[in-house]
Amino acid sequence: MNAPVTFDQLEVGYDVPALPGMDAAEIQTPCLVLDLDALERNIRKMGDYARAHGMRHRVHGKMHKSVDVAKLQMRLGGAIGVCCQKVSEAEVFVRGGIKDVLVSNQVRDPQKIDRLARLP
Repeated sequence: MNAPVTFDQLEVGYDVPALPGMDAAEIQTPCLVLDLDALERNIRKMGDYARAHGMRHRVHGKMHKSVDVAKLQMRLGGAIGVCCQKVSEAEVFVRGGIKDVLVSNQVRDPQKIDRLARLP
């Protein structure tokens, strides 16, 4: 399990949408709510499957849009990097420390091409 996080200086609805133990009705949306034990088990299972079949796999960043979850998928599941659909998604993952980011959609706008070229 991950190390405990302290929320003393955080404000619900501003800094974080929810705190552990909150009733579902109190959670500010949108909010990614995870069962960490199930998440880690599934990440390991996917990584084990990929390794057993000689495959490399890549995090699909659009699914959760979370740098922390992507890093967990890389650390626990052996994912090689992140796949994004948009330049703005790629920018978030790169700024979050992910070094292998693939934009798997066409980028045609000159300003977005320039932003993408500046990422490395």
